[in-house]
Amino acid sequence: MNIITSDLILLRHGETSGQSSVRFYGSTDIELSDPGREQMRRAGAALKDVTFKTVITSPLERSGEGASIVLDGRSPVPVVIEDFREIDFGEWEGLTDAEIQKRDPDSHKAWKETGSFARFPGGDSRTGFYNRVKTSARSVFNSTELPILAVLHKGVIRGILSALLDIPVGEMINHPIELGSLHLLRKLTESWELVKTNEIGHLGECRIEHS
Repeated sequence: MNIITSDLILLRHGETSGQSSVRFYGSTDIELSDPGREQMRRAGAALKDVTFKTVITSPLERSGEGASIVLDGRSPVPVVIEDFREIDFGEWEGLTDAEIQKRDPDSHKAWKETGSFARFPGGDSRTGFYNRVKTSARSVFNSTELPILAVLHKGVIRGILSALLDIPVGEMINHPIELGSLHLLRKLTESWELVKTNEIGHLGECRIEHS
């Protein structure tokens, strides 16, 4: 894993007290669970030799706490980016996939089969969410001192990768972004290059498969 030469390291936060591995927690502000904290400690150990110039989090607790654990007292102070808040799943917040299918079968079917529904019921539109994340990603990461650590969320990381690599979000829907995973990018003259994605070797037995 070529961490030292990476200019941007995206780290998905660890497991939460709400079981983010199986439940839809987006905008709901929930803390890390003990297993999630251990995932962050292991990420911190993997990144211990990197001197970050910038650390970025979302305003949600699981993001900020994850960064704090990884840094373990090291500088710099994290910068909170409001636009990197995870998507609002609305009425689906806190539910499992099976629970959503049972409660809202029509929307669930549209989401699974076509992705054509415009908005999560009572929550964000996917188009609006990804536009928000991608616009901020291009601004923040192209004007911030490197190397950068960003401890963020699954949907946010997907949007950032889409923006920086110039890949349509629709082509990245099934891109694996597991809890505690690392995604390494290098800054080129006018673009970004993906060095490694969904790196989970540091997690060992703490990995939650398919999370």
